[in-house]
This record gives sequence, structure tokens and C-alpha cells, in this order.
Amino acid sequence: MTMLDLIPQWSEIPHTTLLLLLGVLGLSFSLSRSWATFTRVGKPWLLSLLSGPWAMSFTMEKHLQVGYDKVIKKTSKPFRMRWWGLDYIFLPPKYLLDLKRAEAHRLSFFESLDEAFSLEASVGDLYSSNLMVDVVRRGLNPRLAKITPLLVSEATYALTREIGTPEDWTPFPAAQLLNNIVLRTTSSILIGPELCRNDNFLEIFQQFGISIFNNGFLCSMLPPLPGFIRRPLRQLFTSLLHKKALNRAVKLVQPVVQARFDKFQSKANPSVSEEEIEQDALQLTLSLTQSTHPAEHNPERITLSLLHNLWASNAGPAETLTNMIFQILHDPVYLPILRSEAEKSFKTHGSFTHRALSPNNMPLLDSFIREINRLYPTDSVTSMRTVTDNKGFEFHDGLSIPVGSRIAVPSLAIQTDVANYADPLRFDGFRFARMKTPERPSSSSSPDEERTDGEEGRFSAATPSETYLPFGFGRHACPGRWYAVLMIKIIFTELILEYDLKWDLNEGVIQKVRPASLSLNGMFMPNQKQRVWLRWRNSSMKNSD
Repeated sequence: MTMLDLIPQWSEIPHTTLLLLLGVLGLSFSLSRSWATFTRVGKPWLLSLLSGPWAMSFTMEKHLQVGYDKVIKKTSKPFRMRWWGLDYIFLPPKYLLDLKRAEAHRLSFFESLDEAFSLEASVGDLYSSNLMVDVVRRGLNPRLAKITPLLVSEATYALTREIGTPEDWTPFPAAQLLNNIVLRTTSSILIGPELCRNDNFLEIFQQFGISIFNNGFLCSMLPPLPGFIRRPLRQLFTSLLHKKALNRAVKLVQPVVQARFDKFQSKANPSVSEEEIEQDALQLTLSLTQSTHPAEHNPERITLSLLHNLWASNAGPAETLTNMIFQILHDPVYLPILRSEAEKSFKTHGSFTHRALSPNNMPLLDSFIREINRLYPTDSVTSMRTVTDNKGFEFHDGLSIPVGSRIAVPSLAIQTDVANYADPLRFDGFRFARMKTPERPSSSSSPDEERTDGEEGRFSAATPSETYLPFGFGRHACPGRWYAVLMIKIIFTELILEYDLKWDLNEGVIQKVRPASLSLNGMFMPNQKQRVWLRWRNSSMKNSD
């Protein structure tokens, strides 16, 4: 028997199958017709694949910039381009207010995320629920002031564990160091005290996160195929590449969840204090699933929810912190100023209190973080959405796109547009601290979230605008941005107050060039090989350079 013998003859194919195939082809044709007015940007799939290091996967931000300059800026119209292996319509900023007002059931972020990383193949319909968002928005955000001491305590432990108190200059790989510190710190809140200091869990979770990204990245290199072919292939990739890592993480976390679940159900006295329970994402998830998400009130679902919330909260803050360290070493003028601001705020408002860390009391640090996110963001694209309304979606000027269309915004191009910022390609760490005339800020999904502890500054690092988009925009903006910025402030401030820092030596010469980031599908990873040298500051009083 040959391969040809396995292919059914046309006469053997049921009429319903033929009709289905014709329907799919018709839908594909109608979608291509509806997109025909959008200029295509980028390389064809095969040419890109053969381009080696110049493939679109490694130069995506350059193609996005071309689309922004040649299409959006000149015509005020969208362009289309393949991103994460899928066709996307990239929108001009004039449509941001439409995205801001759109209901989640019409434009879905989770549908786009699910498709990009083939998440449904490993976690089913987890991303069709609002549980993970609710845990952050309704659970963590109103408690930021209360969880600050826990974050500070765990950050101190993480710094001591990962760095120690070296009296002599000691080299560390910056990206890996900060990823470890962030993971240890955030696990104390998003997983709980049972595992946050478990080195085996930390290693297994890192492999879990890497496998999600690697799976999505390899799937993105598949050729453009109809959905009924593409989805099974992506699910196969997920089974081969990701499920093993997922199962290892679940095997370690689920017994902890089961034990807490049993105690919650029986109303037994918990093994952790009431104060910890109020600030623990696991306990918050148990409460929320019981009251508002009963179908998800089971250990299996809660375990997946915790793992994926931790995945979402870890990489971004670690990459931002790495870029912050690179920047203060590249431009050392910032370090003494930021140290001085922290010391003054702590003296007035208490060491590492939520109030001391607020944008009102540490405006220079807040501006510095915002400028890092503007010029060195973790992604060159934001507001990825899939049209899920069967009626399609119509923008304010009459532009209409059909159900199934994928849209996004070229955020880095907007954030480096001379029309939006003076000298936009130059890093100016205190740019936002000097600004007095407010931009048009994005409204938060809840007043409490936008004004936590009086943090109503329109230029705070966590406040989106139409020209500052690292966290998205409008009601779809990242609900965990306040938590992420708080954690970044705690770790960065403790790091610069406790340690001296300097660049790695290259053949005895201190480097002058900021290390280049790695670009993967328009996402940026700080240089993974770059080392920094650290020394405990108490020892610097005894030793001189």
C-alpha cells in the first residue's frame, strides 16, 4: 500500500464533507476579500523562513515600524502582517478609543493568546473564564498595601539567597539572577508559602514557562494554513513540547492546592495565619470559585489557574528589572539620584512601606520605570484581540471587520513616534517626572484599581495612555500592572540600596555599549549572557576600588 492508497477518492467523500470543505474555502475567500483593502507588510512565509537571522521571527519590530511609517502615518489606515504565525490587522492609534470601549465578548484578548500559544490543547477552556483576572482585580489589587510587607520580606530573602553579602566584587548573569529573584518574590503571593522557597518547584516552574513560549514560537513558524489544519498541528506540537512540563508542575502544585481545598471545605483551621490567608492568591481563588465561579471550584482547575497567573506575572517584571539595571550601568548618573530619592522617602514615610513607594513620594523612580517601558518594552505589540462577535466589529469611522479577524496595535512604534515624544529614541529617565500637562489617561476598570493609596498620577508607571501602551489600554489593560510595578519598585530599590553594581569587564575594559536585546516575534528578551558585578554596600566602606 502506498500513501496514495490512503487518500480517499472524491466519490468516497460524503456530500456533507464536501459541503463543509466548500464552506471553509468560501469563508477563507470572504475573509481575504474583506482584508483586501489592507496593505500587506513583511516577507512571505517561505522567504522569511529562508532568511535565517533576518527572518521575520527575529526582526518583527522592524517590519512593524515599516508598516507604521509607510501605511499608518501616511494613510491613517491599518496594515496587515503575519505575527505569531497568524494574520493580524495592525491598527492606527486613532482606533484605541474603540478598543477601550469594546466589550470583552466582542473583542477577546484570551482568544488571541490561546491561539498564539495553543493553550487550549493543554488547559482546555481555562482562558474562557474570568477567574484569573478576578483573582488579580478583585483579590490582589484592593490589598496591595497589605501585601507590600510580604513582598518586601520575600524580596529580601530572595536577594540574600541569590546574591548573599559578597565583600568582593562578584559576577552574576543579570537576566537569570533577576528572573530568579522575581519568581521567588511573586511566588510567595501567587502560589503561597508552601512552595515559594522550594527550589525544586522554582526549577520546574521555569521549565514550564519556557515550554509555553517555545511551543508558541515553534508553532508560529508553521506555514500559513487553514484553521482546520493549523489547529490540529498546533495541538500536536503542544502535546510533544509542553504537556510534559505542565504535568510536572501540576504534580508538584496540586497536592498543596488539594490540602488547602480540603481545609477550606471543612472550615478547618488553616496552617497559615489569617493575615497570610487574606493576602494569598490560593486562598483568594478558593473564595472566589466558591462564591462566583462554582464550576471552577475544584483543585484541578485552581491549580491550572495559579500556574498560569504566575506565568503571566513573572517574565515581564524580570525583564523590566534587567533593563533597569542595564540602564543605570550604561548611564550611571541615575543611580545616586534614585538612591537618594529612596532614602528620603523611606525616612519620611517608613522603610519600604506602600506609601513610601508610591508615585507621589518616589516620582523619579516611577518616571524611570515608565521610560524603560516606553523605550525598552517587553513587546512591540499590544492590545491583541480576536473578533468574537458573529456580527463582526465596527469602528467609529465605519471600518468593519468580520468575526474571526485578529487585530493588534504596534505599540513600540507609537511610543517612539516624534509626534508623541520629543527626541523619542533617547532615554530620558525623568521625562515623565517633569511633565506637567497630562496626557489623555486610560480609565481603569475600577476606581480602586486606578487610585490605590492615592496613586492617581497620570504619568505613573502603571497608568496607560494612548502613547504609553506596555500594559495595553482601557478596560482591557493588564489588571496586574499595579502589582507588577510595586514588585519592580521593591526589588530594584532594595538592590540599589544594598549593593554596588558595575559592568562586566571585557578583556579588562569596561563596556560602553548597552547590551542588545533578543527579538522573538516582536517580543524582547534582555541579553541573556550579560553579566553584572555586585558587591554588598556595607563592604564597600571597608574596600576601595
